[in-house]
Amino acid sequence: VDQAGGPVQVERALVAARTQAEHAAAVISRVREFVRSREPRRDARDLVQITGTVGELLRLEAERLQLRIELALAPGLPEVYADRVMVEQVLLNLVKNAIEAMREVPAAQRGLRIEGRVNLDGEVEVRVCDRGTGLSEEQGRQLFSPFFTTKSDGLGIGLAICRSIIEYHEGRLFFEPREGGGSVFGFTLPPADGRGQA
Repeated sequence: VDQAGGPVQVERALVAARTQAEHAAAVISRVREFVRSREPRRDARDLVQITGTVGELLRLEAERLQLRIELALAPGLPEVYADRVMVEQVLLNLVKNAIEAMREVPAAQRGLRIEGRVNLDGEVEVRVCDRGTGLSEEQGRQLFSPFFTTKSDGLGIGLAICRSIIEYHEGRLFFEPREGGGSVFGFTLPPADGRGQA
């Protein structure tokens, strides 16, 4: 009988680790390829439209969890200067994570809200607020480092890529605990201010 931690287990663990690393590398190169092959096109974009698209794409997933995606965008929000596909990807990722974070939470306590407002610096700020179990301080610190993940089967590249996309847009991606429990993931984008034609 092979003991725990014996050669067979170690070999198995190494093979699994190598497979995961190769899979992660393949995913990253695909994403890089996508970003490279698609010349980013930044122009004036309506956030209401972007959030609407993302909400529609994730509606069924949210319904399965008996969850309503609440949209709370300030009226008269200015258009943002952004690449629509890239910003949709970031928002999609953050909303998917928020839905995922509430899987274990009793249905009555689940709540997902997408907020949009102009912050004090004049940037347009989008916030995805969930009522999941939240993150520890240590997790909060490591969040945006590549390969950090709280999911057992996650690759952890999502947030690092999201941050790169938002920084490319001259914005920032941030995390804060949500009052009353849960998490807030948000990002800022510059207003279009006549910089691009819609």
